[in-house]
Amino acid sequence: MFLAVWENWENMTVGEAFLVAIIAIIIVFAVLAVIIFITWVMQKGMEKFDAKTNILPREENKILSEDENAVVAALVATMDFYRETGKDVRVVSIKRIED
Repeated sequence: MFLAVWENWENMTVGEAFLVAIIAIIIVFAVLAVIIFITWVMQKGMEKFDAKTNILPREENKILSEDENAVVAALVATMDFYRETGKDVRVVSIKRIED
């Protein structure tokens, strides 16, 4: 049918054009439904994997979950160090000092 439409598209009636358009729309929505289903299945698989994996933060980094300003300070300090020295930066620990 597709080849017949492709070869004789100049002689196509309005009804045939609507039929071709509806078939194309159905194909597009079917492909979208398949993509949504695949991502849903992958998400469920990742949720099961995440439930098995339990990652706990290190004790010395507990301040990062308690104080948002500490996160900002650590990021700014690492960016500033990298800008000055040009060396790679790795934060080992963060400790709050009293003001």
